[in-house]
Amino acid sequence: MFQSKTQSRLGRALNDQILGGVMQRQIFNSDHGLPGKFASRLGAILAITGLLVLSACDGLGNTVTENNLQDDFGPDGTPPTLTVVTVQPDGFVELGDAVRIDFEASEALMKPTVFIGGAEAEVTGSIRNWGAVREMTEADTVGPIEFSIVFQDVSGEAGTVVLGTTDGSAAEYCGEFCPEEGLGPLEGHWKLEYAGLGLNPGDSDWFNISDTGIEGERHCWFNDTYQFGRDGSFRNVQGDETWLETWQGVTENGCGTPIAPHDGSNDAVFEYDEEAATLKLTGVGAYLGIAKAVNGAELADPSEAPESVTYDVVELIGDSLTVRMNYGGGHWEYRLTRITTSPIVGNWKLNFAGLGLNPGDTDWFNISDTGPEGERACWFDDIYHFGEDASFQILQQGETWLETWQGPAENGCGVPIAPHDGSTASAWIY
Repeated sequence: MFQSKTQSRLGRALNDQILGGVMQRQIFNSDHGLPGKFASRLGAILAITGLLVLSACDGLGNTVTENNLQDDFGPDGTPPTLTVVTVQPDGFVELGDAVRIDFEASEALMKPTVFIGGAEAEVTGSIRNWGAVREMTEADTVGPIEFSIVFQDVSGEAGTVVLGTTDGSAAEYCGEFCPEEGLGPLEGHWKLEYAGLGLNPGDSDWFNISDTGIEGERHCWFNDTYQFGRDGSFRNVQGDETWLETWQGVTENGCGTPIAPHDGSNDAVFEYDEEAATLKLTGVGAYLGIAKAVNGAELADPSEAPESVTYDVVELIGDSLTVRMNYGGGHWEYRLTRITTSPIVGNWKLNFAGLGLNPGDTDWFNISDTGPEGERACWFDDIYHFGEDASFQILQQGETWLETWQGPAENGCGVPIAPHDGSTASAWIY
């Protein structure tokens, strides 16, 4: 509003000139003597003042050289949207616990304002990815925790205020009288989402890596699970392979068969001290993240594994856990996510297919997997991936079973054809 008014005034001054960043107003006063000179000087002062205000409103340290601010500044006309909004924990929140809202925008945002339970929350993040955290207090009202996200893009275009999540997650404040839930703060199965290494706590400039899926770098490491039992037990579950390094006896770093004692073969227990913000794993070979890093040292041989390791708990909110480990020469940070216990999650392969008139009939057609040399082997080696984030993907290893309705001249193995080639983002609901 201030800029447009200033521009309007400048537009009416037909004899205004802006030369080299200095505005001068030419007032012809040859016939007005002393009053004319005073008017001339006053006009110049006002004009220069107007220029200074315009420069301050520019905000970019640029000199305003034309009366065109209306065209160059202001909202771009395209409101931003929030594509992902989640709340943690998804369930009950006790007195003193924190509630976290994570959200992702369709474009770069200025720092948003977030209210959780009617009070402004602390917001962190940048560009498109943001988060807000607030600790619940005695002043909060028991019941569903409402929130609002007020945001605008970098042009100043405001988005519609967001009041709900995109995944159905919701938090409810129960104060000091919360019902018993099935899982404690750590109980369940967890997977690594991110690992970073640096000189100081939280630094990751020496090394950092994120989970990029079942075909990503070090996928055999990111699919390991860390199981915290209700009885206080802990176990590393790695399946047939995990990430190995040369200090464990292999010739080069890479995926391979787990090596004792870091293979989950020893009994272990965990102890979480909420007040001290520490997580202790007791049991030779029990670890989170990288097995090599222990308190104050790095292992040179598996036989050096200590009886216990302790991690600093930086954040434990709902299904998100961040811990750090000082190995003496620097600090590791691991971010883990508690995964669902749904029976659907995982990688699946077809073993049998049958067709008939009624449910369960297979008299029209039936076939079983007979191995890599069997009939339609390129079909039976397809993998159906059900992600813990409800994503679904078909992985066909470069070829699958094709039929004439898809275009080839005859039925047989061939290069997957869109859209049945796993190229489309998909989701599952059970």
